[in-house]
This record gives sequence, C-alpha cells and structure tokens, in this order.
Amino acid sequence: MDTIKKTAEMENMKAKLSTLWIFLMFNMVFADIFSFMYPGFLEQIMTGKTDVQITPEFLLIAAIVTEISIAMVFLSRFLKYGVNRWVNIIGGVITIPVGEVPPPDSSPVPYSQGRFWLVNIGEQTISDPRQPSVYPVTPGVKALYMVCVHLGCLYKWVETQDRYECPCHGSKYLKSDARIDGPARRNLDTFVIEAVDANGNVIARTEPEMSSGEGSSVLITPEVVSLRIDTGKKIAGAVNTKPGGGI
Repeated sequence: MDTIKKTAEMENMKAKLSTLWIFLMFNMVFADIFSFMYPGFLEQIMTGKTDVQITPEFLLIAAIVTEISIAMVFLSRFLKYGVNRWVNIIGGVITIPVGEVPPPDSSPVPYSQGRFWLVNIGEQTISDPRQPSVYPVTPGVKALYMVCVHLGCLYKWVETQDRYECPCHGSKYLKSDARIDGPARRNLDTFVIEAVDANGNVIARTEPEMSSGEGSSVLITPEVVSLRIDTGKKIAGAVNTKPGGGI
C-alpha cells in the first residue's frame, strides 16, 4: 500500500513539474509579445538597435534556453524521480563569473536566457531620493526578474530616466527594485543568488529582508569568484501601493 502511495506521489510530482515548465513557456512567449507593444521596440529589434546586442551567439543561446523549456515539459514526465529532480535543479541555475558583474551604480545588465536583470547596488543607488524609506537598500548584487509584477509584461531599463519602465501599463521601478509609479502593487521579484569561492563554498546568499521580506542584496567580497543565480527560486517583492512608493 505504501509503495502504491509513494509511486502515485512521484507521478503527481512529475505532472506538477511538467506543468510548471509549460507555465514558464507561456510566460516567455506572451512577455515577448507584450513587449512588442512598446512604441519603437519592434523597429529596434528589426534593426538590431536594442539595449542588448543581437548577435548569432545571442540568438543561439536564446534558442537553447527555449529548447530546454520544451524538452523539460516531456522529460519531467518520463525521467526517473531522482534524475528528474537534479535535471530540474540544474536547468534553472545560471553561473556568472564575478568579472562579468556590472560595477556598483552602473546600468543593470540583462540576462535574457535567465529572464533577469543583474544590478549592482552602490552608495549612489542607496542615496537616491526617490527610494521609498520603508524599503531600506544595502550594497550588493541583485537578480531582478524581468517580468512586471502587474500583469506580466517585460519592463525595460530607460537610461535617460535611470529607472525601469513597463511599456504595457506604465509601472515604474528604481534600480533597487522599488516601485515608484503605476498600477503595480509591489516591488519587483528577485531570484536567489549564491556568491561562491574558488572551492565552491557559499560565501553569501540572498535572504528575505527582516523588515520587508523581499530578497536582500549579495555583497561581493574578495574571495568570491562567481555568482549562481537560481531562477527556480524567486522571492516576491514587498507590498508597495502608495503613489511614489510605500505602504
């Protein structure tokens, strides 16, 4: 009886994993479709004049990420439980050498293959007068989920305004992740980051902030050689409903 129950539970978990990959694929597709509504964005894509340089290598990586999602819909149902678990874990982790991390207070770097912006928060970002005081900011790196928390569109970084803007309904966010305008009702979601040394030891990790519950910044110390971004572990942004940001 226990064996039958355990087998049923494992099959149920396989179905859930497969459904989650389907959900991810739909989010990827419709987020891209909605981003085309931004005035001039489709023209930028066609001419290659975007914030991200469109190269054959970039298209290859994008194709591989898409194929992984498609393959995992089927593999999640047919692989054995132990193998299934590890394939799903590995498929969602992206490793970035510390040399590729943007300098503090510089423009965020998009990682389309993982659907996140990598941002390095420095003193200038911390002292930004637009930052709502109820969401304290600390120095370090964050991986911000590229999807707007309002209705799932892809927001963009607007250099001239020094903020993120959603082309669909006008939600606006600071580099730190804080919402400052628009219909969204919380700050941006963040992925969990692990900072590791040359031996693979975890030196620092994204943790929920005590005050707000949203993901903390990860400070890069001298012994850190790379960052592991787990796109399977997402921390929801803090509630933020007031005009200009706050609760």
